[in-house]
Amino acid sequence: MNPTDEFVIAQLAEANPAPEGLVPGATERAEAERVLRRLLDDPPAPRRRHPGSGILVLIASVLVVLVVAAVVLRTGGSSTPASHPSGGARITLRAEATSQTPRVTAGAMSREVALLRRRLASLGGGFTVAQSGTTSIVVTAPSGSAAQRGRIDALITQPAQLRFYDWEANVLTPNGKTVSSQLSTQNATAVSVSQGRDSGPGYPGAGSSSLYQAVSLATKQPPAPAGRFLSRLGQEYYAFGAPGSRACAAAAAVEGAAGPPAGQCLLAGPLDPGRSVSRSQAIAELAAQLPAGVTPSDGQVLAVPQGTLVVQAEPLRSGARVSIVSPAAQFFVMHDHVALSGADITHPRAGTDQSAAPDVTFGFTGSGRAAFQRATRAIAHRGAEVSPNGLTLNQHFAVAVDNRLVTVPQIDFRQYPDGIIGANGADITGGLDAPAARDLATQLRYGALPLALRVVN
Repeated sequence: MNPTDEFVIAQLAEANPAPEGLVPGATERAEAERVLRRLLDDPPAPRRRHPGSGILVLIASVLVVLVVAAVVLRTGGSSTPASHPSGGARITLRAEATSQTPRVTAGAMSREVALLRRRLASLGGGFTVAQSGTTSIVVTAPSGSAAQRGRIDALITQPAQLRFYDWEANVLTPNGKTVSSQLSTQNATAVSVSQGRDSGPGYPGAGSSSLYQAVSLATKQPPAPAGRFLSRLGQEYYAFGAPGSRACAAAAAVEGAAGPPAGQCLLAGPLDPGRSVSRSQAIAELAAQLPAGVTPSDGQVLAVPQGTLVVQAEPLRSGARVSIVSPAAQFFVMHDHVALSGADITHPRAGTDQSAAPDVTFGFTGSGRAAFQRATRAIAHRGAEVSPNGLTLNQHFAVAVDNRLVTVPQIDFRQYPDGIIGANGADITGGLDAPAARDLATQLRYGALPLALRVVN
């Protein structure tokens, strides 16, 4: 089901609200979704008939099926689904606005539910997704291992916003300057962030810092004017507790940690309100995320300005994600100047690269191919400029999914002096394992979630 199909379903659900008291049974839901999937994924071939009542009947039949399916998708069955018969997990999520979808509307919720169903279908059967109330979604999942639960959590909570950046032109060193602006003088810190260490650039330890250090650096950046190259409009907010504070102890207890971290701890956030809000409004929204017994006055609220990002340095491996609140988590600060996004790619597929390592391959739209070539041309030209006297400092582009660095591949300026054309597409590889590659391809294939989802219980 593509986004257009889901938009049509949402509109039909809006125009044909389910009658009060109507709760479709499991058989009706399964039949409606089966017929709808057949119609949308494999539409019937046109018949050679003279235009007339037969076509009108066919159109009317399709509309009836769509309306029935829209009602079923809108209600999602019972608003209070029972526990999974095999004792599986029940996950309640709260939908929140984002910069891309500034209001939680009925249409956005319908699309959110539909996309979650499509994503979870890649893991097999036994899942149900139902809207409960205006802004809540309940997912029931069959029992499984901790690793399987990790994959489920990732599939239902990650928006899967894919973005490409010129790495050196956007990533900052602790002095607040971009790496690219310091390479001509061979600044040691800039070279280290550019080239990385044993694991390559973008990994923990290759110029990364703690979350508090990264957010503190980000707050010092000037706000950027609104523009099409930004991935986020408005500020992003964080609340931190002081080292050894009662607030950090409460946060550690919620996370199940043995004790509070040695440094500042994250109490709430990151919060992207998805709209222009005052600082007091943002603090009120952060307060809803605070541990029990902790108030906003117990912490320090920091705001990252528009045009600056804090991204986590972490390879995308299933079941091995480092939580943002973990003391081991590491971060980079970047200018938010997107070269191309998930909307610029086509046909993502999970597979393996030439070395048999898991990867995700994809093609480009016409505009995406042009943007990819422009970005890689600039990267290749800079690599040649900053590599004097036989020194090779290949430059890189960064691939980020939901502000997590997936990979930072190099552009060999000797092999591609004018960048990569992109006619044959590209791939994301390095740091992926097979399940993570499959899940990422699934997320990218069906598109990003329009709303942010936060686990309630």
